[in-house]
Amino acid sequence: MDIRLHIGAHRSGTQHLRKMLEGNRDLLEEQGICLPDAAFAERAFAKALSAVREEQSIDTINAELLSKLTGDKEYRRIVLIDPNISGTLTRPVGKEYFYPRIGNTVSRIKATMDGLPMRLFISVRNPATFIPSCYAESLKTSADVSFEQFIEETNLQGLRWSDFLHRAQMKGEEMPVTSWRFEDYPTIWRDVAQAFTGIANKEALVGDIAPINQGISLRGAILMQSYLQDHPAKVSADFDRVRQAFEQKFPSVADEVYNPTWPEELTMGMTENYEDDWYYIERMENVQTVQPQTYL
Repeated sequence: MDIRLHIGAHRSGTQHLRKMLEGNRDLLEEQGICLPDAAFAERAFAKALSAVREEQSIDTINAELLSKLTGDKEYRRIVLIDPNISGTLTRPVGKEYFYPRIGNTVSRIKATMDGLPMRLFISVRNPATFIPSCYAESLKTSADVSFEQFIEETNLQGLRWSDFLHRAQMKGEEMPVTSWRFEDYPTIWRDVAQAFTGIANKEALVGDIAPINQGISLRGAILMQSYLQDHPAKVSADFDRVRQAFEQKFPSVADEVYNPTWPEELTMGMTENYEDDWYYIERMENVQTVQPQTYL
């Protein structure tokens, strides 16, 4: 048996992929592929990682985790989608890096697997749209942080997904990784699903490319945050009503370019860096990429 973990990034189509695979659970089961319930699996992994930090017996941790994930059934593969393994939506970037703690987390996960083959799956996205989208989504629960505070002290021009992949590989090349671009996902989602699960017949997957990255736009998020600073919500129901109103008036779009907090030149520079970085990722050791099909 082997383990395949899709660890993000947030706001890069993970929810669409998860829901689509859940809708094809019977097909996966027929081919010996286990897709645990997302919330249940996240709790099981969180408990296992905590046990590793407490230096409990790895054999015990591994046996308990696999039992929970599989329900004690026989499978050839376990697949799990959990972008929170990488870090939190409320803090996806540090001063220099995407998800600064990823290396330590993967190291602990590898320990819980106790020698089982493991592969990581990572979707990357243009930082110029990724960061605003994460911020807008983070306001679902609280509007205390402004966008300026969200990116405070972050070197926006220095962010590289290749560095994130390298740290996820624990700065070596032993950990295999499969990656693709969020911008390509609407046309390659079946290819992504096949690469991730190893399913033999991707054409049998039932699903459609429903709108991804639904929610509130950056413009709407900034206006909502400002509104709530002047008109604080007294109860959660009030907050939800305000959020819903702004979300309806300022819906998110996948490639939104509106950004009042940094100049257009910065957006262009971040986009150019992202294109160059993807060129580098395509050539990284032990990294496979899922690409759109080119027909000549």
